[in-house]
Amino acid sequence: MISEPEPNSASSGRALTIGVLVIVATVLPGFLTASLATRIRDDFSFENSALGLCVAVFYLVSAVSSNPAGRLLERIGPVRGMRLAAALTTASCLAVALGAHSSATLTAALVVGGVANGLGGPTVTALFKARIPEARQGRAFGLQQSGASLGSLAAGLALPLIAIPLGWRWAFVACAVLVLATVILAPRDVPAPPPGTRAAKPDGFTAIHGIAVAAALASAAGVGMVSFLVSYSVESGIDETAAGLLLGAVSLTAALSRIVLGGLLDRSGDDALKPLTWMLAGGAVGFVALAQGSPGVIGVAALLAAGLGWAWPGGLNLAVVRRAPEAPAWAVGVMLTGLFVGAVCGPLAVGLLADHGHFTGAWLLCGALALAAAATLAVIRRRERA
Repeated sequence: MISEPEPNSASSGRALTIGVLVIVATVLPGFLTASLATRIRDDFSFENSALGLCVAVFYLVSAVSSNPAGRLLERIGPVRGMRLAAALTTASCLAVALGAHSSATLTAALVVGGVANGLGGPTVTALFKARIPEARQGRAFGLQQSGASLGSLAAGLALPLIAIPLGWRWAFVACAVLVLATVILAPRDVPAPPPGTRAAKPDGFTAIHGIAVAAALASAAGVGMVSFLVSYSVESGIDETAAGLLLGAVSLTAALSRIVLGGLLDRSGDDALKPLTWMLAGGAVGFVALAQGSPGVIGVAALLAAGLGWAWPGGLNLAVVRRAPEAPAWAVGVMLTGLFVGAVCGPLAVGLLADHGHFTGAWLLCGALALAAAATLAVIRRRERA
C-alpha cells in the first residue's frame, strides 16, 4: 500500500486553496451563462427558456457523470482527477468563446463543462480527505462548497468588469486562464489508490440516498433562483450593473454562511442535518419574499434566501462523508447526483414560468422546494434516531 503523507498546516492550506479554485473553475461555465444572458442576447436569440435549458443541460450532464466520477476517483486519485477536470473545463470555455453563435452551439459547449463539473466535487473531496485532519473537515467541506458560491460571485462580477467593457466572450476566456493557473499550482504528491482498490459501499437505500433527495429539492430552489436573479432584477427595474453586483453579494453571502456553518460543526461535533433543517425552512421565507417584486425587497429577500436556503451543500457533504468514511468519493458522488438533478429541474421550471410571466409562481415554487428539503432531512434524522 502507498502511505499518504501526514497532513500538516502547510499542505492543508495549499489543499484548501487549490480545492476551492477547482470548484470555482468547474462551476463557472454554467454560472457565466446565466449572469451574461442579457449580453449574449446581443449576439443571438437567447430567451429565458433557452437560458433555463442551457443551465439545465449543464447540470444534467453533471448529474449523470457525478456518481461514475466518484468511482473513477477511487482508482485514479485526486491529482489526475484535477487534471482531467481542468482539461474539460478549458475546452468548454474556449468552445463558448470561439464557437458559440446560437443557443444550440452554446448548449453543446456546456455539455463538456458539465462533465468537468461532475468530476470536480468528488475530486476535491478525495483531496481534502487525504490532506485535511478530520477535526477540521467541517470547515474544509464548507470552503469546498463555497467554491460554487464564489463561482457565482465571479460570474456576477464578470458582467460589469469584463462583459460590459470587453464583451461577454472574454469572460469565458478568463475562466480558461483561471483553470490553467489552478492546474499549475495543484499538488502532485497525493498518491493514487493502489491498483485494484475498491471501497466497500452499502447496499440498498441508505441515509446517503435520502440526503441526495434533499439535495435535489434544495438545489432546485437555490440554482433556480441564482440562474434568473439577474434577469428578474433587470425586469423589475434594477440597473444591469447593480443586478450583477446583487448576484455577487448573494453568492458571497452563501459562501460565508457555508464556511461559518462548517466551523461551528467542527467545534460542536454535531450532525449537520439538524441545523440545516432549520436553515432551509428559514431560507424558504426569502424565496417567497422575492415574489413581492420591488427592488428593495428583492435585494433583502435574495440575501436571506442565500444566507439560509443556499448554505447547505458543505453541511451535506460533511454528513455523507461521516456516514461513509470508507468511501467518501462515492458518498459525495451520490449526494452530488441529487444536487445536480435539482440544478437541472430548478432552472427549467423557473425559466418556463418566467417566459409565461409567472415569476411570482416561480419564487413560490422555490420556497416550497426548500421546505420539502427541510422536511426530508427531518425524516432522515428521525429514522436514524429510531
